[in-house]
Amino acid sequence: MNDLNIERPEGSVDLKQNNTPFADYFKEIIYGGIDGIVTTFAVVAGFSGAAISTDSTSQMSFLIVLLFGLANLFADAASMGLGNFLSVRSEKDLYNAKRKEEIYKVKTATADEEAETVAIMKNKGFTDEQARSLAQIYKTNEEYWVDFMMQHELELSDPRGENEVFTGLATFISFMVFGAIPLLPFILQSEGDANTAFILSSFGTLFALVALGLLKWRVIGTKFLPSLFEVVAVGSTAAFLAFMVGTFFSL
Repeated sequence: MNDLNIERPEGSVDLKQNNTPFADYFKEIIYGGIDGIVTTFAVVAGFSGAAISTDSTSQMSFLIVLLFGLANLFADAASMGLGNFLSVRSEKDLYNAKRKEEIYKVKTATADEEAETVAIMKNKGFTDEQARSLAQIYKTNEEYWVDFMMQHELELSDPRGENEVFTGLATFISFMVFGAIPLLPFILQSEGDANTAFILSSFGTLFALVALGLLKWRVIGTKFLPSLFEVVAVGSTAAFLAFMVGTFFSL
């Protein structure tokens, strides 16, 4: 047999080499990070937008921004982390309940399940003969047969390999780390010009979004510019909308 010389597509990565705990929870890191950046910046932008709209930036107290910003940062991070924990736990409970039902049907209504398997196979493009042959093979491995039916009949992905504790922690930590960046200008100085602090916070927000985009590019291995632009564009749009909302209010 001739050796196949298949080149990996440009921008792709070897998932086996890239299968690290960090990569396993990358979705939570991106989700928590971008929400932390935008949510925290919304507090800063809301105060700044309101103050700028009334030409009274001196009214915006650094202490108020810090109090609201830090309270929002921790509360939202905890909420998202716990929400993700409960989401994964609930998904597991649902999957396990449906899996028990499918195991029961495989054991007690084997002929019906076999007919459903044949129908699924035929919908996938197999001939009737091939579908029946495969169904007979699946019957010899009940565990795999149930897995097949869960995925292709019920269309449920298997969440049992996910750790809800680590998932929640990854979301919480990412939210806290990236969400703290827009607040740094107000943390590092107790008093000063509010406009300057807001400008620095805006640059900090942009830096955090760029860092998150670079992280996505590095872990997933997609093309550099699309990875960077997607994260920065989405995050910047949300941050800008937060600032615009603030301009409708006055302090």
